[in-house]
Amino acid sequence: MGRIVYLTPYPGSRTGGTKITYRHVETLGALGYDAAVRRPGTSEVARWFRHEAEIEDASRPLGPDDILVLPEDSPETMRRCAELPNRKVIFCQNPYALAGHGLATVEPDVARHYRTFMACSMGVADFIARYFPYDMISVVPAFADERVFRPADKRPVIACTPRKRPAELQIIRLMFSRIHPRAADWDWHVLETATEDEVAAAMGEASLFLSLARLEAFSITTLEAMASGCLIAGFTGIGPREYTNPTNGLWVDEDDCEAAAFALARAAGMAEAGGGAAALMRHAARSTAATWSHTNFTNALVRFWRDEMGVTP
Repeated sequence: MGRIVYLTPYPGSRTGGTKITYRHVETLGALGYDAAVRRPGTSEVARWFRHEAEIEDASRPLGPDDILVLPEDSPETMRRCAELPNRKVIFCQNPYALAGHGLATVEPDVARHYRTFMACSMGVADFIARYFPYDMISVVPAFADERVFRPADKRPVIACTPRKRPAELQIIRLMFSRIHPRAADWDWHVLETATEDEVAAAMGEASLFLSLARLEAFSITTLEAMASGCLIAGFTGIGPREYTNPTNGLWVDEDDCEAAAFALARAAGMAEAGGGAAALMRHAARSTAATWSHTNFTNALVRFWRDEMGVTP
């Protein structure tokens, strides 16, 4: 029986997709599967979160029975692997990348080799089914790691991760400072280069989380904030509409910075007042996050590899 090899063109990148790829390999290894994250050359591996994933570089020969798991956003990798005899799986963690600069951009004689998909959510699976030819699409959900993200004693702190919306953050901060009468009482934790442990600590104590999601499939960060007991205000990022609703956050239309600022001010008022409204929203958010757990992820991962791909440890 061959190995399960996750190809990672950018193995050190600070994205949720990178983290989930490593978690796949880590979990498969713990279950007894021969799995590895394969990096090009001697490129840097991810060091911003703790993991036990097996890492190999591209100098190790691939066996014909190895199963290759390719990211949805690397047409170069797809072209390079197309003619290999190995079974192949496209692991899609962002449908907009798949359509914008991934599988949709390769030549038809390359694309025909990629008809098996693993999606990180049902919404992503539906997107693939609507716009791409396929033989199989399976859902292995991403997750908010309940082993890492949990509430702590809350403080007047607003946490955010502005990687995809740095300009919007500045606009919303300005508006918030003008419209909320106690804005000066709130500290901001802008989490740009933090490790996972640092993010978990910051979210754990943050009363609020400003969601700056954009063109997301899933937005792990949003669910991690929910698991941490934050009151959340801001943008869904589209894909997370699968799990966001008026009970678990104060969601506004995409790109509407003014609406986001007012929603953040409302969340701040709820946190300051305490009481039932804030408690109910925190409870709804944590309940949502609990449905996207590491346990559910592990069960789905096993079903995919054992039952659908026919691979056993």
